[in-house]
Amino acid sequence: MFEPQLVIDFLNPAPGAHVLDLATHHGDTAIALAEVGCVVTAIDSSEKSIDKCNEILREKNISSVTALVMDAENLSFGETKFDGATCRMAMHHFDDVPRALRQIANILKENAPVIIGDAISPDNRALGDFLMKIGRLRDSTFKTLFTVDDWKKLLEENGLNLVDYKLEKDTRDATRWLERSPLSDEQKQRIHQAFVDSTQEAKDYLQAKIVDGKIVEFTDDKILIKAVKL
Repeated sequence: MFEPQLVIDFLNPAPGAHVLDLATHHGDTAIALAEVGCVVTAIDSSEKSIDKCNEILREKNISSVTALVMDAENLSFGETKFDGATCRMAMHHFDDVPRALRQIANILKENAPVIIGDAISPDNRALGDFLMKIGRLRDSTFKTLFTVDDWKKLLEENGLNLVDYKLEKDTRDATRWLERSPLSDEQKQRIHQAFVDSTQEAKDYLQAKIVDGKIVEFTDDKILIKAVKL
């Protein structure tokens, strides 16, 4: 998974830049942005996540992050415009990604960048469908994955211009990956079985290591996008 520092390096914010961190969860990216001198507004649709984020901010004595409960698809900032925006490993949970991108474009200053880090689908749709199946078995809020070409089209159609992107391989320890979600033993077994029953093409693409009928390691693809407001 992309670490916050990779997002910050791609954003390259000026000291004092006002940055919006979308779907912040517990604020990892927002806190990292604050530590390099940004003023940050961090939002998440989950009140529980924002409560935890604020708790961490108090513990770390960080005053340059404001954490708010807000849906990324329904931003409400009036005339406020941001110097940049970030969204790390969250858009595959969004109900309406095009709407979210339009909302982001609306709150950015002219030529201000947004950095989006997310999982991607390979061009082979059967493989993409398998990845989405696995994602949804692990997390019911998992919605969809896009190919690189999908992302280019989505950005262009919703007020943003792709400037650069990077692709990286992400090797997962499957045990830890499963433990990060509140899954029952039965749900975990369904995921293990899905890997076991997958095509050889899927196993090869994911470099899946299966031992005694259980997935122990696999590798998928991530994209880090830099786009600016048109």
